[in-house]
Amino acid sequence: MVTLESLVEANEWWKTGAVRKQFAPEAKRSLYHDLLKESGERQITAVIGLRRTGKSTLFYQLISKLLEDKVPPASILYFSFDEHVEDLRELLSAYRENALKHDLDEGKTYLFFDEIQKLNSWHNKLKIAYDQHPGVKIFVSGSASIDILRGGKETLAGRIYYHHLSPLSFAEFLELKGFGKEKLDEPLLWKKELRTELGNYLTRAFPEIVNATDEEAKRYVKEGIIDQAIFRDLRQLFKIKEIELIEKLAAILASNPGAIINLDDLSKDLGRSRQALSNYLYYLEACFIAKSFRNYRGNKRVSSRKLKKYYLAHPTLTLALDSPHQGKVMENLVASQTNANHYWREGDKEVDFVTPAGDAIEAKYSNEMREKDLAGLASFIREFKPAKALVLTDDKEATQTMDGKKITFTPLWKWLLH
Repeated sequence: MVTLESLVEANEWWKTGAVRKQFAPEAKRSLYHDLLKESGERQITAVIGLRRTGKSTLFYQLISKLLEDKVPPASILYFSFDEHVEDLRELLSAYRENALKHDLDEGKTYLFFDEIQKLNSWHNKLKIAYDQHPGVKIFVSGSASIDILRGGKETLAGRIYYHHLSPLSFAEFLELKGFGKEKLDEPLLWKKELRTELGNYLTRAFPEIVNATDEEAKRYVKEGIIDQAIFRDLRQLFKIKEIELIEKLAAILASNPGAIINLDDLSKDLGRSRQALSNYLYYLEACFIAKSFRNYRGNKRVSSRKLKKYYLAHPTLTLALDSPHQGKVMENLVASQTNANHYWREGDKEVDFVTPAGDAIEAKYSNEMREKDLAGLASFIREFKPAKALVLTDDKEATQTMDGKKITFTPLWKWLLH
């Protein structure tokens, strides 16, 4: 049952007229500005992403801005379904009777719902609220992918905008570290410092741990993100029982980022069915713990569904579970930052990433590359003739022509800033 006390506790601005500074810090994720633009639009705004990326903080920052713009405090409701699973109609009724004191459509009303996937049949209930109350602006967040927000994409078609909030970008990390914009405008002058901070970023890509020690960061990620996603989110969403299998798969991906998973071989090694392993890898992706890439075939309709390549979603997750080779960690970082969803492999030739536009990206993280190190890229260029070919290096910056195609060599730290 929804009580006035629980609502007031979650919405203290009803009494104070403001959001506490620790809930709404000055530094803002880049997504904040997109969400603010949508605050005046009719459609529901949804923010999805891994735990602890800052979804709730974004909501508090938006609420703070609304209050600064003189929106009446009682016209803003925040509620998290993370701890309580309540009926939406009951919640709105309690809010209307005890705080708003008038109908939801009398003036503009703003509703912020965290972890919406934990509300049973959430999409149908949101659709009813959206259709019945045209004067209400609804924001929702979820720690599960669009596919897992069951039915939401279809039920709410035309009524909802989705945004994905990833772990911090390198630029966002630097901002939180106090690395001023004037330094980013002169990256070559501050190259030494930027390279040092890149090492810190690998283990601290979440807002609350940018200044943590290595041990603090590792514990935070393991216990507060990975374990919570596995033991709470996945168990609740899928009613899974083999938690140890999920943990084992996460450990395998952390030990060898970019591994191409052969489900038949893995099934024999782990003594589990091929289908069970396929399902559990999907579950890891569903809660943004892992990311997969398919083998590119030059046509999306015929891209291979077999032998996917897997990474954990960010090196911060990987390094909380294992300590793979530095080159693999950097490849994992590129996987987390690129919009690519394919790799390419044919025989012993391979390209790390292929973007939706068909461009090739190689993550070498080295400055000295022999001809055989670029053999896979050369084969890809001959077969597919990509518009762009990029090799991410430790510190090498150059161009080279191969089979009539210009290859750009760019330092990883510099690529990350753009």
